[in-house]
Amino acid sequence: MKIFNVLRKRITASAQPCQSASSLPRHSLRMLLALSVLLALLVACGDESSSSAPDPIGEISSSSDDNNGSSGKDKDASSSSQKDSKKSSSSVTEKKSSSSVSGKNSSSSVVESSSSEFVFYICDEGDTAIFDRGDLVFATCRNGRWDTDSIISSYIRDSLAAIKKNKEHPNLDSLFAGYSGEYLEFEDPRDSHKYKYVEFIWRSEDGKGRDTFYVMAENLNYGKMVLGGTTKFDDKVTEKLCYVDDEWFCDNHFGGLYTWAEAMNLPKVCDSVAVDSNSACKSFADAVKSVSDPRVVRWQGICPDGWHVMNQYEWAHTKKNSSSLRSKAVWEKNAGSNSSGMAIIPTGEWVRGKDFSGIHEFVNYWMPTELNQKNAKNIFFSSVSQSLDSDGNSGGKNMFEPVRCVMDANNTLTH
Repeated sequence: MKIFNVLRKRITASAQPCQSASSLPRHSLRMLLALSVLLALLVACGDESSSSAPDPIGEISSSSDDNNGSSGKDKDASSSSQKDSKKSSSSVTEKKSSSSVSGKNSSSSVVESSSSEFVFYICDEGDTAIFDRGDLVFATCRNGRWDTDSIISSYIRDSLAAIKKNKEHPNLDSLFAGYSGEYLEFEDPRDSHKYKYVEFIWRSEDGKGRDTFYVMAENLNYGKMVLGGTTKFDDKVTEKLCYVDDEWFCDNHFGGLYTWAEAMNLPKVCDSVAVDSNSACKSFADAVKSVSDPRVVRWQGICPDGWHVMNQYEWAHTKKNSSSLRSKAVWEKNAGSNSSGMAIIPTGEWVRGKDFSGIHEFVNYWMPTELNQKNAKNIFFSSVSQSLDSDGNSGGKNMFEPVRCVMDANNTLTH
C-alpha cells in the first residue's frame, strides 16, 4: 500500500486537472500503467487470501482439541453462524443436532430410522452413533463409513428398560389397605422374621358350605440370598433370590424367590428329575402317594414348623375373580380391593435366559404338585386379567418364584 500511495502522489503532482491521458508526460503514463498492474495484483492477492481461508466447518474442535487451549472454542464461536447457514441441509449439521448421531461432540444418543439400512450420514473417523431401527445398532465411524460394533435386540432393549424401571422401590403404603378384618402376626422362630396372616373364609355359591384356614398375607422370606444366575447351590442351606439382586425386595413383603425343589425343601437335583425316580426326592414322592388326590397334599417345604406350602385345593377355595386377593399396591393394571386381606402383589420372577422380570405385571406361586421331571404347578396372577385359574399352570422347576404358607391347625378344609 505504501508503493501505491507514492505512485499516486507522483502521478497527481505531474498531471494537471482535466488533462487527457494523451497529454500526460510519458513517464506518467508508464507510472499509471504500473499502478494498474499493481492494483490488479493486489485484488488477486485479496481473492486468493479469502479463498484459502480455513473452512469454518473444519474449524470445529473435537473433544481432543479442547485440551489444546482455547483456540478451538474461539473458532467455534466465530464460525457458528456461518456454519448454520452454509450447512443447514448437510449431514454435518444433522450429526450435531439433538435428534441425530451421538458423535464425540454431540449430546444426543439415538438416530431413528425405519429403513433396514443405516441412514446416510457423513461421519468423522472415530465418531460413534446409535441407530434406532427397532433394534439398537451401535456403530463407529471407520474409513468414512459407519461400521457396526454391536446390536441390542428390541426384546433385550425392552427388558433393560424394564429392569431400570423395576429397580425403583415401589410405594407400599397401600399394601394392606382395603381389608376390614384383623391382621394377626406370626414370628418365625428360625430368623425372628414377622409375618401378617389372616383367617380366610370360603363360602360355597349355594351358601351351604363354609370353610376357613389361616394363610400368610405376605410372601415367605426365609434363607440366604444368592445372586441371579448362580449355578452352584448348597443343599444344606435354603437359598433364595431377591428381585434384581436387591435384598430390599425380600425384606419388604416381596419375599424370596425359590426354585420348586428349594421351595419344597428338596435337594436341587429334584428340579431336573421326576420325584419318584430319584431317592433324593423320595420323601415327597411318598407324601403324594399317601393321598388320593395330589391337589390336597400338605407339604411343609421351607415354611416354618406348623405351616405348609399352600396347595392347589386351598387355592381353589379362593375366588375365581382374584380382585379380593390382590393388594391395591404395586399392580400396574387391575389392582385389587384386598377385601380378603391376602394382599397379593406382582413380585415377578427369575428365569434363566430372561433374568428378572414381571414386577408390577404378574406373580406365580409354587404349589406342592409335580407334573413331570422338569415342570411343576404354580398359580398365576396377571395384570392383564382379574380371572384366576385355580387349577394352576405348568412352570419350569428351575424358575425362581415366591411361596405362600398356610397354617396346619384350624384348617377346616378336608380331603
